[in-house]
Amino acid sequence: MSYQAELSGWHDFFILAGTASATLVGLLFVGLSLHLRIVVTTSEVRSLARVTLANFGAVLFVALFMVIPQGPSAAGLQLIGAGIVSMAVAGPSLVSAVRSGEWSFQMSAMQRVRVALRFGLSGVSYLAIIVAGILLLSSVRAAFIVLLIAIVFLLVVSLRNTWDLLVTVADVTQDNGDSET
Repeated sequence: MSYQAELSGWHDFFILAGTASATLVGLLFVGLSLHLRIVVTTSEVRSLARVTLANFGAVLFVALFMVIPQGPSAAGLQLIGAGIVSMAVAGPSLVSAVRSGEWSFQMSAMQRVRVALRFGLSGVSYLAIIVAGILLLSSVRAAFIVLLIAIVFLLVVSLRNTWDLLVTVADVTQDNGDSET
């Protein structure tokens, strides 16, 4: 099957993923701007926000690149670029999530593993986008399957991250309010 024929079957998926991601980016900005001081001063909130934004951004740009009428080599190069840029944006947060021992709220070892895994799944998904770009140069169907998995992982992880951001900001806000009274 040709690239254009395969792409036409995935068109609605990419439109939906891009639209959902763009909407969620807007909601993330609104939600974080309500408590911007906490986001700026709390390292785990800032890291989680950065990775979540990078995840939504990666999905948005992958979707945009996949609906542009172009050949597989151009789309493949754009996917490789999107994966690399996403890694560069989220990289510092990914590294600090694994190395950090200075969280401002108490976490059990299992919670730390969960956070490191969540950040790690984002990194693996960025690598999958790069792999999909490489695969697009030779195996269109495999590239689309890899992209599907990466996009679903990024959206699920980002939704979970957004919930954790909400809960963490509420905890920090409550702790700050309790210490002021």
